[in-house]
Amino acid sequence: MTDRRALLAVTIAGVAIFALSFVRGWLFLDREVRGEGFRHSEILLSAWRSVAIPVLSLAAIIAVATAIAAIVMLRKPGVLPRWLLVAGAVAVLALVASSLVPLSWDGFTTSIDLRPGLLAAVGLILAVVMLVAAWMAAGIGRGAVVPIAIAGLVVAGAAVGGRWAVLTVGGPSNQAWEDGTYVRAGDDSAPLTLTIEEGTYRIDDRWSGAWEGSGGWTIAIDGDPACPDSRGAYHAHGEGEDEVDLRFVKIVDACGDGERASDLESGIWVRQP
Repeated sequence: MTDRRALLAVTIAGVAIFALSFVRGWLFLDREVRGEGFRHSEILLSAWRSVAIPVLSLAAIIAVATAIAAIVMLRKPGVLPRWLLVAGAVAVLALVASSLVPLSWDGFTTSIDLRPGLLAAVGLILAVVMLVAAWMAAGIGRGAVVPIAIAGLVVAGAAVGGRWAVLTVGGPSNQAWEDGTYVRAGDDSAPLTLTIEEGTYRIDDRWSGAWEGSGGWTIAIDGDPACPDSRGAYHAHGEGEDEVDLRFVKIVDACGDGERASDLESGIWVRQP
């Protein structure tokens, strides 16, 4: 392959990766939601959507930047160092290769599986072509194979870790409540204050005990001195514009002949700043 053809191959491969990055099919995001009903969805992602960002989107940006560098070298030889092509191609290959590693995340009621799509394989092939052409255009000797391979593995490992961090941080908590104070909105009953803190709850001086989340929307309350042998279970729903307020729906609770259930279910509990 001549020098000019190598630069053209780098350009075409880089532009192709960038163009394909806007097409859905790089990743399959498989989401399963349990709890109140069951929902399952499978979404095809482009490099610019959801958990494909920032790893695949960064690969697309570096690919087109490397292609631009190759065009500059075609038009004005000697302006840019040829090793830039190899560095860019190695980064693209490592980032795209990291998308081939399947990942999963499990929350209270949601499970997410992330696996590569067809375009991830196509992108990998283009990245390999890009690297081979860049290597030939740069005229790098065999002695550089080991350090460049190590650099690629480091980038790929960091990219897998980054993908996992994005998936973990972006995963929904599936939990309607947070520790803090809630006041029941005004209705026919006297207002009450609910305090949730570190696995415990208190409703003024009427009820208190252990607070346990289970299955996302479901909470269980136990160990109340007013009824130590009565365990209650509720669905807690987010309410309000930002769904930070709470509405409780009883599953079972015989504490105080139903008085605790009446207090919890009567009205919306408004989250306090």
